[in-house]
Amino acid sequence: MALQIGKDCIVCYACDTVCPTQAISIENNTFVINPTRCNECSDNESPRCVAICPEEGVITPLITP
Repeated sequence: MALQIGKDCIVCYACDTVCPTQAISIENNTFVINPTRCNECSDNESPRCVAICPEEGVITPLITP
């Protein structure tokens, strides 16, 4: 599964710097997570981007239809 960054992102760049798979990038002044690269930091208890994000609930599991 992968994660997604919600519209309430404050573009603080914290998540971008901690992503071990470099799945996070900025597009149109908004951060996005490439779902094919994101592995939710499978080597840790929780994803690093979620742990460092100053805005609670902005980074959530990607829900696909």
